[in-house]
Amino acid sequence: MGSPGESAPHGARDAVEFVAAMRQLKARSGLTFRQLEERAAARGDVLARSTLADALRHDALPRVETLTAFLRACGEEHDAGAWLEVRKRLSVADVPPGEPAPGRPSRWRTRSFRVATAAAVAVLLAAGGLAGARYFGSRGSDESSTAGEVKRCRNGTCEGRDPQEFQCLGDAEVASAVKSAEGLIHLYYSADCQALWAGIGSAADKVVSVYVKSGEGDALSLKRDRLLRDPAWPGSARTPMLPSKRLPRHAEVCVTYPGMEACTGSDGMSRVKPYPSAS
Repeated sequence: MGSPGESAPHGARDAVEFVAAMRQLKARSGLTFRQLEERAAARGDVLARSTLADALRHDALPRVETLTAFLRACGEEHDAGAWLEVRKRLSVADVPPGEPAPGRPSRWRTRSFRVATAAAVAVLLAAGGLAGARYFGSRGSDESSTAGEVKRCRNGTCEGRDPQEFQCLGDAEVASAVKSAEGLIHLYYSADCQALWAGIGSAADKVVSVYVKSGEGDALSLKRDRLLRDPAWPGSARTPMLPSKRLPRHAEVCVTYPGMEACTGSDGMSRVKPYPSAS
C-alpha cells in the first residue's frame, strides 16, 4: 500500500473524473459489490450494493457517507481525508455563482476550505499543553443502548467518545491537514455530532503525544497509549472527540514525534519542524 493520499484523485477536474477514479479503485480492490457491502458492515458502516452501484454508474459526486464507507471497505481508510478534500473542492466548483453549496451557506464553502478548512480543533501532539487540557482516560458510557441500537451522540455527550463507534464519520469533513515524513495528519469535524477529532494516517506507534484544541477554550491532551486504534488499519489511529458547536475559527493540530513536530491550523498555517527530544 502506498503513502497516505496517493490513491486520491488529486488531478480530478470534475465529478466525472472523480467517479472514474472510484471505479478504478474498485477494480484494483478486486472486490464485488456484495463483498464491499459485507466488508463495510463488518466495520460498522452502511454501504448497500445498490447505493454503491448507483454512485459508480452516475457521473455525480457521491454522498460523503457513501464515499467514506466505500474507501474503508476497499482498505483505503488512510486516504479518506485526501479523497474528501478533493470531493469538497469539486463540490464547491460545481456550485453556480451566487448559490449556496449543498448543506452549507455559500460563505462556508467559498471562504471555508482555506480559512475555515482549518477551522476546527487542534491536535497538538506535543508533550505538555495549554491550561485546562484534559487527559483522556476510560469513561463510563452515559449512552445506554440496547443490542442492535445505533449509538449516537451530539456536542457534550460526544466528549471522549470514539467517532466511529458513535456514528460521526458519515458527515465528517477534513478541516485541516498536514503531511510530514511520518504521514498525513487530519483534523475532522462532524456538524451532525458537533464534535471534532484528529486522525493519524500512519506511524501512530511513533507518536509521542496529541493535543486537540477546539478554539472555544476546550482542549484534549493525549499520550500515545490513549489513541484509538482499529485492528483493521494497522499503523493508523484517531483521537476521541472534543465537543464543538461549530467548526472553530482558531484551532490547530500538532503531532509530536521523536525529533519532529507537525502542525496545521484553521488559519491556514501548516508547519513541520524539528522538535527537541527529551534526553
